[in-house]
Order: sequence, then structure tokens, then C-alpha cells
Amino acid sequence: PLFLLTGEYDYSCTPEDSQELARLIPGAELAIMPGLGHFPMSEAPQAFMSHLL
Repeated sequence: PLFLLTGEYDYSCTPEDSQELARLIPGAELAIMPGLGHFPMSEAPQAFMSHLL
């Protein structure tokens, strides 16, 4: 299984790119974190952790 996580404002790895990648990989899951950029672990650590646990 693959879990993709991106920020809504990630311009390095855009949500659109992540959606396309998730579409191409069977069983992949994607979460887009609203209001965040490329570093959700620094921008919103608690919200980021909720996706890991």
C-alpha cells in the first residue's frame, strides 16, 4: 500500500500531480492537507502526525 500526503499549496509536488500519481498506482491513497505547503510536518505538526498514526 502507498499513502500520499501533500499540502494544498505545495508547488513542488502539487495536489494535481499527487492525484495523478495516486490514480496510476493501484491501491494508493491520497490526503491533501488544506492550507499547507510542501512542509506539513513543520507547518502543522499535530495535523501531520494524525496522518501517520
